Order: sequence, then C-alpha cells, then structure tokens
Amino acid sequence: MPFLTAPKFLSMPAVGFDISADALRFIELDKNRNGCLEVVRHATRNFPLGIISEGHVRDKKKLQDAIASLAKEHDLSFANISLPEEQAYLANMRIPRVSPGDLHDTIELRLEEHVPISGVDAVFDYVVVGESATKRQENMDVVVSVLPRVVVEEYLDIFSGTGITPKAFEFESQAMARALIPHGDNGTFLVLDIGKMETNVFVAANGVVQFSASLDIGGHYLTQAIERALNVTHDEAEALKVLHGLVGGEKSDAVYHAMLPVVSDLRTRLMRHYSYWQTHHGEKVGGNIECVFITGGGANLRGITEFLGMELAVRVTIANSWVNVCSFETYVPPLTMRESHGYSAAIGLALRNTFSHL
Repeated sequence: MPFLTAPKFLSMPAVGFDISADALRFIELDKNRNGCLEVVRHATRNFPLGIISEGHVRDKKKLQDAIASLAKEHDLSFANISLPEEQAYLANMRIPRVSPGDLHDTIELRLEEHVPISGVDAVFDYVVVGESATKRQENMDVVVSVLPRVVVEEYLDIFSGTGITPKAFEFESQAMARALIPHGDNGTFLVLDIGKMETNVFVAANGVVQFSASLDIGGHYLTQAIERALNVTHDEAEALKVLHGLVGGEKSDAVYHAMLPVVSDLRTRLMRHYSYWQTHHGEKVGGNIECVFITGGGANLRGITEFLGMELAVRVTIANSWVNVCSFETYVPPLTMRESHGYSAAIGLALRNTFSHL
C-alpha cells in the first residue's frame, strides 16, 4: 500500500530503506543469471536514541545527515522507504459498491467516520479485500491506510537533498508482510515485530495488512530491567540478555526473573490483540489466525517463542526473512539469521521491485 509511487519513468532499481528508532538499514536485491534473487549490498547505520521517538522525528537535521551520509557512502539513488506506524491509521470499511473510478472519492467522504483526520489533511491508500467473493454483493470491503499529510510531507522534505529519490513510501507492516509471508499464501497470520523501543503487532489476511497496533515494549526495556535488578552496566545487562534469554536454569534464573514483568506484559498485550482479531474479525475478513511470526531484534531472545506461545492455541515461530528471496539450498545470503531479523522491513521494501501485491 504505497503512499507515494514515483512516475513510471523512474524505473531505476530501488533499495529497500527502513528507518527505525535507532538505525537506518538498506538492502538491494537483484536477480542473478539464473533468475534467482540475491543480495547485492546492504548496510546499517546506527544513530542515538531520541532522534526518532514514538514515530515522531525529534531531530530532523540529524536524521537527514545520517541518511545523506549513508547515501553518499554507498552511492544510493532510489529507494522504497518505510513510514512510521505510530502516526498511522488502518481502517476496515464496508461501503456500497461503486465503480473503480468513484472508489477514491467515496472513501474520502467517509474517512472521518473511521479515523480522526479529514480527507483534506490525510494521505491514504486502499485495497479492496475479497473482491472475487463479493463482486455480486451490494457492499464491498476495503482496507484503508491513512497518514496525516504533514507526516508524508515531512519525510519528503527530510529526503530532499540527501541524494536519495523516494520511489515509494510504505508502512513497515505491509513491507514486512511481503517479506515474511510466503508469496501467494492468502492465509491469516499475526506478526510480532519486537524492536528496540517498541513492538508492532499486525495481522495480514488475504495478502493485506488489516489490523495493526504499536506497543511501548522493546528490547531496550528488557536490558534496563536486568540493569536494575542485577545492578550491572548497560553493556553487561545486554550481554546477559543475549547469553541467557528466557531459558531457565541456575545461572540464568536471575536474568529470567528480571525480564519476567516486561515479557509478561508483552504476552498479555499480544493475547489481547490476538483475541480481538479472533472475536471481531476472524469470520469477516480472513479467518482465524493460523500462525504467529516473530521478527525484529527481539526474535533473537532465547526462549521467546516458547514463552509467548504458552497461552496461544496456534503455532508461534521465528519468521524467515528470506522466504520470498531465496532457498538456502541454492543461495546463502551474506547476513546471519540473527542479523536478518532486523532487516525484515528493508527486505520487504526491496521486494516491491519484484512483486507488490503484498
């Protein structure tokens, strides 16, 4: 669901460019002579916490400088770019059936019934869901992605002068869905993206992200909990988190119990969103959730799938960020699986060049 798509003459290859709370990441994919996708190049540029907070750019100049520096170092020109979920709205609309030419205006007129932004102040895109199943019915179901116009204009301004020309802007969740859900699979999946400062939860059904939420829980808060409980430095706490995770044992019990309140809160909130979908949406727009994928840096926490899966009646598994890029039998990407979890959105953005229905 791109909010900005460049004119057709801009057909140059574009890297996937993801902006998170503490880092920039890009990746470029291209087909080899056998027609299989491979990683051409990739890089990460970390920056201090606080430049972006809760989806808001707090220091525009520093972010712009970081982007320009990365672009210059790697000679970047065109990019598909992620936009913050925290300032976005996702609306499921059921509207009277109209012609494709009238659909945009019909949605715009009804926008304020679903999101707290007027059509004039919003930039939105939409996908008709289950069109083949509902084409004879009087109504149609539409998923609408909405951002305040000022947010899109701000990001356009930030990239101006950096050397990078945006080809498309897209929600991180939709990019991740493209990367993590096997191409052509129209099932219903919940994705938990555990980042440093926050966790994004979204449900993709019939190839479209139809529900999303942002939680103020991330890996940084787990590290802080270990710091306080064990009276160690931040670096020591981070090392203990990586070493022991949520796997119990004599040496790791202290680490486990330090993190327990935070991860228990995460599991409770995950269950709340899981139950909400099953109760309110499962029968209407895609069926019940059949699998939970975990991605982001938090996917590397030992024991996370077992802990979060205790109260769920479906499979919980670590996502494979390469499922739509390659088979490990024929190609091994130049990133470890641990590193790849942080690249899920960038990979999905890069895959727009190959297919964009997801």
